[in-house]
Amino acid sequence: MSRPAFHKSRWFQILVGVAITLGCFAFAFHSMTAGSSWREVLRKIGAAFTDADYRTLPFMWVILGVFYWLKAVRWRLLLKPVGEFDSVRELLPPIMAGFAINNVVPLRAGEVARVFVFARRQQVAMSTVLATVVVERILDALTILCLLALGIAQLEFVDEAIRQKLQVASVIVGAAVLCGIVYLIWTQPFIRLAGWCLRRVPFVSERFASKLLGMLEAGNVGLASLRRPRLLGGIVATSFAQWLLNALYIYCALMAFAIREPWPVSLVLMGVIAFGVAAPSVPGFFGVVQICFLLVLRFFGYEQERVFAASIYFQMVQYIPVTLIGLACFWKYGISFGQMRDKLQPAGLATPPEPSN
Repeated sequence: MSRPAFHKSRWFQILVGVAITLGCFAFAFHSMTAGSSWREVLRKIGAAFTDADYRTLPFMWVILGVFYWLKAVRWRLLLKPVGEFDSVRELLPPIMAGFAINNVVPLRAGEVARVFVFARRQQVAMSTVLATVVVERILDALTILCLLALGIAQLEFVDEAIRQKLQVASVIVGAAVLCGIVYLIWTQPFIRLAGWCLRRVPFVSERFASKLLGMLEAGNVGLASLRRPRLLGGIVATSFAQWLLNALYIYCALMAFAIREPWPVSLVLMGVIAFGVAAPSVPGFFGVVQICFLLVLRFFGYEQERVFAASIYFQMVQYIPVTLIGLACFWKYGISFGQMRDKLQPAGLATPPEPSN
């Protein structure tokens, strides 16, 4: 079997992610050092951490715990057509393992780990489990888009030039949400229409179009629970609850560094981060998160060093406990990365849908 071209290889994707991360940090420090020395910038970042209010830390950890528990509850509802599973004992460990793997392994292997751990443990077909994960990603994207639009609509204190740009963004967000709703209700016609459109876009490769349509088809398999009104209500409620909690988590991180802005700013920042991390980067999305913080909060006049420090705080408060707990869950099942790769590659599941967060 011939090797794929280098620009299509995993190593190339990893290098692109590293380059984007380094570029993000370079841009961030370049903007902070405009008129200042590196030593002064580092001093201000250190001072921001010294002056931070760490009483927010326990609240943020509680929010994180409830956030992941809600993810497990929603996954249980999505899996109802497959079987009955305990949210905490059977579903939460694979979820935590998946997030931990995303934090330490490149190319977003976390969803692969989650699918493999759960399917092997519960003796469920991996394609079925993957379908529910695809639906989760779609629900997350729709929910975040709705909350992003809500946040944009409430930013009444910005000037007219920024408002016009935000209004255009709101229209785009609304169109994306509408497409998602059409997909969930009229799935097969939507997939056929998407295929017809993709075949007529000259710069979209056949491989990309096939991969995207395959994800939509996989998501269709997991839509069974969405066609049950009671389950659908619970799934929608838990989706909005967990992302509102995520915005509250961001709000606490900002408050710790005396960045006191109205609630809609946290909603907007959450949306920008959620879609910003879709770009290739190193595990943990370092660099990309920092740029998202700086770009959103640049309009409010805060020192960039303080914003940068708040972004690190936001990231590390979740990165450390989630990684430790998730890796413990992964190793508890006695599974190696090699076993996971060897099992999933023949099944064509080695490239899962990218997480939105």
